[in-house]
Amino acid sequence: MGKKFREARPEAGLPEKLVLYCGRHDYGTRVLQGTGNLAVVMRAMGHGSPSTAMKYQHPELEQVRRVLNGTKSSHHPEPGL
Repeated sequence: MGKKFREARPEAGLPEKLVLYCGRHDYGTRVLQGTGNLAVVMRAMGHGSPSTAMKYQHPELEQVRRVLNGTKSSHHPEPGL
């Protein structure tokens, strides 16, 4: 699958630094943002420890600012997650 992605990437106009594995990090980040539940992320991604699961987290700075400022988040969890 990785080879097919690398072949299709230039045709789609995607940057070379975008690799298929980036999707795993995006998935982990979005699941945690949507659920707020690290245990769910760990189960979904097959991780056995919180430290491993946290390597896949890339919070958006704006979300962190909203939390610190006490403003309501504009992010709503997706149904079914």
